[in-house]
Amino acid sequence: MKKEDHTITSSRKLDTLNQKIWDLGFTTETLRELTQVAKEIYDGTTVFERIPQAQQPGLSRGSTLLCAAAVICRGCPETESEKREIYRTDDLVGEGRIQETLIEEWARIVGCWYDDARLFLSSISQVFDFGTESTVFFDVPHRLVRKFITLKHYNVLRTGLDRIIVHNALFPNSYLKVLGFGKDEEGIFGTLVEQPYVEGCVVSEQERVEFMHNMGFEEAGEDYGMRLNYKTDNLYVGDLNEFNLLKHPNGSIHVLDADCRLNVPTLGCEGKWIIPKTGVDHSSPCFINK
Repeated sequence: MKKEDHTITSSRKLDTLNQKIWDLGFTTETLRELTQVAKEIYDGTTVFERIPQAQQPGLSRGSTLLCAAAVICRGCPETESEKREIYRTDDLVGEGRIQETLIEEWARIVGCWYDDARLFLSSISQVFDFGTESTVFFDVPHRLVRKFITLKHYNVLRTGLDRIIVHNALFPNSYLKVLGFGKDEEGIFGTLVEQPYVEGCVVSEQERVEFMHNMGFEEAGEDYGMRLNYKTDNLYVGDLNEFNLLKHPNGSIHVLDADCRLNVPTLGCEGKWIIPKTGVDHSSPCFINK
């Protein structure tokens, strides 16, 4: 089968499943189909057409939970924040509540929901720290980092999952494995992930620029006078500051954290990636009378 035909077939399959979830919720049948489709995306036999072909491996690196959650969010209506320029979304926090509602319902059913996510992560880790959007936990004996990532910079879960998928595709030596979803003690929604622990030294600006140029990216503007942001026609990677990259003793550069996005035209970075429209009819949501 040609790649184009395979993508069309996959898109129709996902549309059918998303419509069933939207109309019926998580029944025995839709859960079975979701599990199967997530496995197929994980294995690469079904295409998740929202993501460019070259970045499809980012899904399997993130677990079948990531694949299933991405499918669920795929079937939700487009939000206003997904049409606006990067970082111009502070007034839209909570706009993606439909996605959070469906993911919580599904995650509770399949056993990957945590009512107090940070308490859970602290119970299996030894040390923690805070970032602007994440709480970071260190599991020293197993050389793992676990994070509770909020939607502070993304507003809607769908773009938050895009971030993980793109990160995993571009930076496989520091991939983010999705463990589940939950809320913190203040009721803030987030994603629980696990990442390999990396030791190293600070990456210089020249090393950072060369690293991204060698990956095919060009610069996409400065922050605070520093060259932190990069783009291709399809992707945007920003916030590559000194805290988000490390140079391993073997010389390899590891990106621990970055602002990874699909470079759609409305992002304001001359992007050319067009996210395919779904064929889902949103007129009768399953949760409207709950």
